[in-house]
Amino acid sequence: MRGHPPSPEGGSASSIFSGLRSPLDGPVGTPISGSMEASLRWSGAPRPRRRFVDAVPKVGPPPARSPLGDLARETLVLVVGGAEVEIEIERQERPNGGAIGYWHCPVCDRRCCALFVVGNASAGSPVACRLCAGPLDYRSRHVLHPAMTKAAKLRKKLGAAPGPLSKLPPRPPHWRSDYWARTLAELAAAEGVIAELLGATLREVKRRKARLDGQ
Repeated sequence: MRGHPPSPEGGSASSIFSGLRSPLDGPVGTPISGSMEASLRWSGAPRPRRRFVDAVPKVGPPPARSPLGDLARETLVLVVGGAEVEIEIERQERPNGGAIGYWHCPVCDRRCCALFVVGNASAGSPVACRLCAGPLDYRSRHVLHPAMTKAAKLRKKLGAAPGPLSKLPPRPPHWRSDYWARTLAELAAAEGVIAELLGATLREVKRRKARLDGQ
């Protein structure tokens, strides 16, 4: 990223990007990623429709304690859609007390916290882990760009208001100056990606408008 590194004593977000030409106004320098703008124009085969974990019925974690005593492993029989499925349970003691139980996927034997009820799981099992049942994806991975999520978390950590142009607070006395500067640098990098994404989107809109106007 071009521009001056952020001041360790804080400052406005606009000072972080003082060395960057605004992507909202005319041309900019070399994009962060050459494929960033290409990603806006999908030309390959149709993408398969994703299935998310929150749209599929699931079986929650198994009981952490067995009614038969302290058993590290046992097998339970689940009845799903009239079919009986034997599923192994593994339990582990936690360092600070208590225990936690895991299912073993009846398809791949992978340890997991939840099983999903699906009709097309391999090996004919009506329940399977997230990977064998689709695979199933998490909706949060496709709602926001990772840079937006990271920038929001860093701003919350710094005690700053949300938004790339919001003012940053001064460094608290209990924060080391090097740690503060490193966190500001991470925020500048994340918000730089957001700025480039916005610029790429606007450049694509301008190209499409010019192409329509020329017809």
